Amino acid sequence: MDVQFVKTAVLPQGTAPADEADALRTIEVCGRTAYKSEDKITEDSARSFVLMLKKHGHLSVLEHSNVVLKIRNAGDAPGTLPGDLLPRLLGPRMAYHRIHEMRGEGAFALAGNLRGWIETLDHIENRNSDMHRFLLHALNRFFPSIFEAHERAAPWQHIETSLVDTDEQLAWLRKDPSSDLPVFVFKFVCDRGITHEVVRHRVLSFTQESTRYVNYRNRGMTLILPEELYPYYDDETADFPTRDPLVTMWIDRAKTIFEWYRQDLGRGARPEIARDILPNLLKSEIFVSGRWSGWKHFVLLRDSSHAHPRIRGIAREVRKHFESIGMKFD
Repeated sequence: MDVQFVKTAVLPQGTAPADEADALRTIEVCGRTAYKSEDKITEDSARSFVLMLKKHGHLSVLEHSNVVLKIRNAGDAPGTLPGDLLPRLLGPRMAYHRIHEMRGEGAFALAGNLRGWIETLDHIENRNSDMHRFLLHALNRFFPSIFEAHERAAPWQHIETSLVDTDEQLAWLRKDPSSDLPVFVFKFVCDRGITHEVVRHRVLSFTQESTRYVNYRNRGMTLILPEELYPYYDDETADFPTRDPLVTMWIDRAKTIFEWYRQDLGRGARPEIARDILPNLLKSEIFVSGRWSGWKHFVLLRDSSHAHPRIRGIAREVRKHFESIGMKFD
């Protein structure tokens, strides 16, 4: 079928994994969705794919991750890591991390996605070599594929560092929402017009299907079902059992646009040029990741009578997911 319609969908992907292997697989799924190359995913393809992204500086896809270090023995006593050293050292980089004091444990948690950690290490390398080596060695223990530690021993080796797993992150979040440790990943299936609204929430991270590199000539054009066609649409067949004049009008419009697109490809235009004729209603798959504070702002702003009905529907599904894990929007 050259043209088809699908409904907007919200697919929660859970929390960004703490384990390296699972984290790399999540990043690969996000990255390959952008280029519609999911068929190239194998059991052992994630590591090489993510390292390729890192090598070429395509770090935005690495934002769909979360590494939370628990650092013990922090304080002002001799031989310990001063608790205020990291905020002073990171300066503007603190916007890319979360620090949460784990009261009663004599520790604090320092969280960041893989892109944040990579760029933070670059930021502090020439500012404090001891802190650089300390964090690099800690990250290398848990994500050796991404962080290659130097042979030189790390300072403050007596300071215990561990990885906070997702269950502990969620426990702290439910107890104290300001901890903001977990990263939650969602996949939205929506139209290009709505993705333009979603990406305005810049504290979140995004990877979406690319109209620049994806060629729709053979795969067909999929559009998001407009609300006025819902009464005529059958969910099981993803089609229209009867051709009401309104349905026929929409299908004819879509077929005309898609034929123009194919004609442009046929005369030699690249997909990145031929896409100019594609409509706002074009289906796009977009992965969106962020912490509770960012998602809370998204829901409170978009689950509103002032919002576009399609993004409001998305926000309501996001709200339902968070409420199902005990997070409230009061």
